[in-house]
Order: sequence, then structure tokens, then C-alpha cells
Amino acid sequence: MSREVSIHDAQPGWPWPVRPRPIDGEATFSYMVRAACANGYESLRQLHTGVKSVDALYEGVRLSAPERQRLFGPHPSYWGGNDFALGLLPADFNHHFMRWCPICLRDSAHLRGQWMLKLCCVCSQHAIHLHDQCPVCGLVQRLERTDFERCACGARLAVAPVRRAAPSLVRVTRAIEASIFCKPETSTWPVLSAPDWLRLAGYLGQFSEAFQPARPGKIANLHHLEQATTLMTGVSQLLDDWPTHFHAVMAAIQNKAEASPSIRRAFGALYRVLYDDLRGDGFQFLRDEFERYLREHWWGVVCKRNRSFKSQTVADHPRVTLKHAAQQAGVAPATVRRLLQAELIPSDQFVFPSGRKVRSLHQDDLAQLATLANNCVTLSEAARQLVLPERRVRELIAGGIILPLVSRTHDKAAAWLIPKQVIQSLCFAGCAIFDASSSIAVGRLLRFWRLLDGEFIALVQAIVNRQLVTVATQSGMMPLGNVALDVSNVRNWLSSYRLASGPSMTIDQASQHLGLKQQVAYDLVRRGLLVTVKNQSSGSRVQREAIETFRSAYISLAEFSRHLQHSPRWVLQNTCATPVTGPSVDGCRQYFFRRSEAIPLMGNAVKQEKCHKD
Repeated sequence: MSREVSIHDAQPGWPWPVRPRPIDGEATFSYMVRAACANGYESLRQLHTGVKSVDALYEGVRLSAPERQRLFGPHPSYWGGNDFALGLLPADFNHHFMRWCPICLRDSAHLRGQWMLKLCCVCSQHAIHLHDQCPVCGLVQRLERTDFERCACGARLAVAPVRRAAPSLVRVTRAIEASIFCKPETSTWPVLSAPDWLRLAGYLGQFSEAFQPARPGKIANLHHLEQATTLMTGVSQLLDDWPTHFHAVMAAIQNKAEASPSIRRAFGALYRVLYDDLRGDGFQFLRDEFERYLREHWWGVVCKRNRSFKSQTVADHPRVTLKHAAQQAGVAPATVRRLLQAELIPSDQFVFPSGRKVRSLHQDDLAQLATLANNCVTLSEAARQLVLPERRVRELIAGGIILPLVSRTHDKAAAWLIPKQVIQSLCFAGCAIFDASSSIAVGRLLRFWRLLDGEFIALVQAIVNRQLVTVATQSGMMPLGNVALDVSNVRNWLSSYRLASGPSMTIDQASQHLGLKQQVAYDLVRRGLLVTVKNQSSGSRVQREAIETFRSAYISLAEFSRHLQHSPRWVLQNTCATPVTGPSVDGCRQYFFRRSEAIPLMGNAVKQEKCHKD
């Protein structure tokens, strides 16, 4: 009686009774299970008792070298060490759990090699998600089995529900498979090796607009299909519509990061991934796009300190420091600083904890910077061109006749910048011819006629409005200080003006009554603390009632500190009264308090002094 031939009967080197052939792209594990079952074995472990090595198994089934290359993936570890091709590592593969595509399993009951990768979660052929759990009992399927078609509960795995995968996820999966099986790839993404694709997904798959990992690349439980799907979905979305989504992620990181002039610190984990973890040449396209983003969106400068960047990136970056902007525009750094303070040129600024400031400008704004700077003059230059004292130019600024581009008052700049065009508008040509002996220049008039406060502004307005006719003592345009007027006309105008001014005074006169500097008085007027009235011919004037109202309502820091018998600095630091204006409040040069808050404090100080004497 004959018996069935078994591998137990075969001697080493003898051919096996049944020698199945590998399927192109089949998982090594899958082929070994099929070979064992075809020759009467119930598991791979049982087969291992008779066949001690993978090479002996391949020799028994007469597997040629080209046929061996058709297999992909690991064999069980107890069969010996795996020799992975393409530079892949054991950690890249799933060694214990089975994944499958229901449609593929219906066509052929074997496992595809790419399904063994931990990051493989999609069937690229049918564009559906893989499964790893029984559709009936929910049990996670293990690789140690003899039947790939059924679960231990008897349910057929090929009838698992089908769920469509996102097109971007399918494209990434196809790109990975193309790198493994040397297939032509039609996507526009750079060609990467299989290990590089897996590293790319492992490090960048966690990044999104809503989440940036603190330690990218450190991912647990990738053998779970759900975790692998999340990671692959993340990297597919990042690469989809390249580089739009990548730019969106970088913008989200930049917006959420703390302000810093350091690119490494601003982009944190993403910077480390691009320049440390993924430093290979295959990932250069990521760094190129990152540096292209910096060119368009990074507010700071990129200098030679950024050694990781390409030299061309550093050379082409459009942002420059204030110092370099001044050098390229041919303008003094102080002038650039004033224009930036007035926000006439857009810039970005970072303030270090020490108080040091770093500013950057875009090179496209340097032409406008040079234009503005070259078309402006300082206060001293304006006074020289107008042939007037600087004090008189300040009056013209305060009176609104000269509108500076950069103002110490409004912009808190270190100096004024006045457009040349404004200065030119205060140059006049003679309109009538008079006897030179009966005319007087404006500069001489200011020196000897003792004009009251506000009368100079009114005089200039009268000249501008042609209420006073200029005398032609020379040809061409004359600066305001050299403009000649008929003496009799000026006297008549001045008498009429003083008669119309009434019981009020100019702001400069009010400052003398209050014992304040002119600039302080103008600051009080602008803040509404010292009330003025508008006069069409003489401009803003202060009535005496307004001065008395101010004195009764407010007290200066100097007077307040004298009553408290302490230094002004001590009063500022220790008194409970809050100043209504001052350098740290709104930029006014002096501090003022409400008397309603200061009087009780002064009274307490007097009482304490009396008790001390008693």
C-alpha cells in the first residue's frame, strides 16, 4: 500500500514533492506559508523543525535566484536573520500582524510584499484602505497562520467592507512601491529611494497646520494600521499640491512661534528635521522650498551665520538690516531710523530682553527710502534755507504752516525731517516795486519789532494769503527770512490784527505766564489740558480764563514734589496719584497731576511734618 510522499521522507538536497512558484511581488512570509501548507505542514514553526534555514527551504523547492528576487519582505526571525534589500531595516516591516486588501485577496489568496511595510495602509491597485481586523469578530489578524482567507472565527477576510482612500494617499503609496519594485513613477515629486520615502513619512507625517510635534520621528505603535494611516495621511497632504500645503504648514509654525530673529528657534522641530534628521541629498527639495519660503515670508535677515543654507540663499535674501539699508540707499542711519519711527517705510522689529532692537527692511523699499531722505531736510537745514532762527521754524511747525514728514512731537523721533517742497513753498517772488528805504525784510522785522506770540504765524499766513504784498528788492524767489514788505502796510496790518485778537494770548505767551517751556505748553494744548480758541487771523490763542482753569485743575510734578518735600523721582515711584500726562504716559516733556488727587496727599504731608515737630 502506497503512502503520501512527505517532506519528512526527503533527504537534504532532495527536491520537495510540491514546489509552488512565487508570485511577482509576493511577501516572503506568504510564500513560505504556501510552500509549507502545500507539503503537509500545519505551520511555519513545524516546518522549521525539519528545515532549519531559509536557504534549505529555497533549495528544496528549487527556487532560482530570479525567483527569489520576486519575493519581498521579511521571513520569521526564528528562521535566522533577514537580509533586506534596498537599504531597508527590520524596523520598517510588520513582523507579527497581517494586512490585506479584500479585492486583492479575492483574486489571489496571497499577501503582497508591500503590505508588510508598517507604513503601507492603502492598496495602490484598487485605491482602498487595507484591513488588519476581522470584519465579523474584530480580531486583529496575525501572520502566523496557514489560511490567509479566513479568520479563526471562520469569517472570510475577503468580504471586509471597502473604503476608498484619498487620491493623495494613493499617490504617495504608489511612489513608495515604485521605489521598491523599480516601476516608472508618473508623479511630479522627486525620485526617492524606499528608505528615504519611509524616513520622509516618519519625520514629516506628523506636521500639519494644527499640530507640530516636539520630537518628530519618535512614533510608537506603527504596527497598528490606524497609527500608520494617520502618519501616511499627514505626509500625503503635505506633499499634495506641492508646495502649497508645505508653505501653509510653515506659515502656521511661524505664526505660532514666539518672536525671534533666529530661524532655527522660530521653526523649531521642522528646522531640525530638514537640516539634521533629513540631511541626505534626496531631501534637498524640501530644504530648497523652505529657503524659498524664507525669501518671501521671513521678516528678518539671513546672514552668513546660517551655515546650513546655500550661499545663494544668503546672498539673495531680500531683507537687510537698518545699517545695510542706509549704506545701500546712501542715507545716514539716523535718517533711516527717523523714517522708520514715522512708519513711512515698512519694517519689522524685534526687541531683545536686554532692550536691544533689531530692524529689517525689504530691498524693494530702499528706492523709496532714498527718495524720501533726499527730498527732506533737517530743522537746522530748513532754518538755513529760510534764513530764519530755528526757534521761528519750530513756531511754523507748531502753527501748522510747516508740516514735517517726521516730527519729534507726533512721531517721538530724535529730530524733524521737513520736505524740501514745503520749504520751497515758503519762498516768494516780489509782487510790487517800492522804494527800498520804505521796505523791511521779515528777518529784520522779527529782530527789531518785538512781535508778540502768535503774531509771527499770523504774519506768515498773511503773506501766504497775499494779504501782505511782497516787495521786489531782488529778482527770483526769496526765502521767507529775506522777503521784503512795505513798512506802512505791515504796520497797518499789525495794528488791525492786535485789535482783532482781543483779551487772549498766544501759546508762547501762555507758556511764559505758566512758567513752562514752549514745547510743554504746545503739548498741553494738543492733549486738551490747556484750552485754546481758534482765531481766523491769528490762529490758536489762549484766553486768560483758560490759564486760570488749568492752574486750578492741574499741578506739575516739580510743584507737587516741593510740597511733599521729596525728589520728583521719589514722588513718581511712591505716590498713589496718577499723572494725567508725562514722558511715560503720552510723551509730554513734563508730568502733571490733578490737584483733586494731589491736595489730600499734600495735606497729609503737612500734618505729618507738624506732628514730627511737636
